[in-house]
Amino acid sequence: MYYKSKKIAFGILFLIFASLLIVGCSADGAEAEKTVDKSEQAIRTVIEKEFNGPDEKYKELWNASMEAQISDEYSDDYEAYLESPEYQALMSYTEETYAPYFTENGYDTFINTAAFMYSGFDYDYELSTSTIEVVQSENEKTLYNFTFQVEYKDENGESSQFDFQGNAIAPEEGKIGKIEYLDGYEDGLLEELRNNE
Repeated sequence: MYYKSKKIAFGILFLIFASLLIVGCSADGAEAEKTVDKSEQAIRTVIEKEFNGPDEKYKELWNASMEAQISDEYSDDYEAYLESPEYQALMSYTEETYAPYFTENGYDTFINTAAFMYSGFDYDYELSTSTIEVVQSENEKTLYNFTFQVEYKDENGESSQFDFQGNAIAPEEGKIGKIEYLDGYEDGLLEELRNNE
């Protein structure tokens, strides 16, 4: 009888331990999935912000900032221009739009090389994204590869599709350290926008 009670107690302890182990593994899996989801979502959001547009508020703030820079008040004093309300408004909007999705260094690089690149053209056009696919690398968990399409509609309503591919590194949960995308340069969207200006 003692042996049987011991066997039952051992069986119950084993079930409790196994249950805790399963719950722990599930929680770890859920945490890993949550991390992936936040990083993928950051990448997806940046693509959507950059390629759905153009961003009219950015254009308005950019134009005001450029007018201020060449005005009599700031044309000879670049440091004063950097403190101007027009420039500060532009920088604040850029930070609100993109900083939450980047590491500090990643944000600095992005705003100096790629932010609002497809919004700065002075004619009527529309951009919209579709079929965004973001895939985490199996070998390097901070690396994500992605593809997406952008529909470009010119001022006459004629549309063209452009295929993009790229990659991003997300060294922190939900924060991009680096993002790059390519559209074929010579026959890509950027060239199309430049040719129609």
